[in-house]
Amino acid sequence: MLDQYRDLIDDLLGSPKAVREALPPAGIGAAPAAVVAMVAELRDRDLAVHGRLQTMLRRRDALLKGVDASPHLGAELAGTPANPEAVLDGFDTARGDLVSLLMNLTLKDWERTAIDEAAGEVTIADEVERHVEFDEDHLARIRSTAGG
Repeated sequence: MLDQYRDLIDDLLGSPKAVREALPPAGIGAAPAAVVAMVAELRDRDLAVHGRLQTMLRRRDALLKGVDASPHLGAELAGTPANPEAVLDGFDTARGDLVSLLMNLTLKDWERTAIDEAAGEVTIADEVERHVEFDEDHLARIRSTAGG
């Protein structure tokens, strides 16, 4: 079990570097607006998942709204974010905070449960696994969009 949790953390740890490697040599400022928006989505979802995990740690069997209902999500998706560098820095910070939280979980914490309004009963491990899948999908889309 511990190895599975470490693998999830490692997957999340590698994403900021993978995003930077997918960007044009001139950086995120030279990337298409769609790439900046996808990085903003990663940042916003990191913030949402971090909040959900904190709720799960504080309250036994907490009731959670769907992760896509977070107030963080979609804040900059209506147009090109004003400062692409700030979006990338915000992603780095949000990912660092999320990984820090995960690294400090006990084995028992990974099995804490909550009730998700869409998915039913979920554990912290379930939440992180779903987030890794979201992350992998977005990284593939970022690579595709930035490279093409």
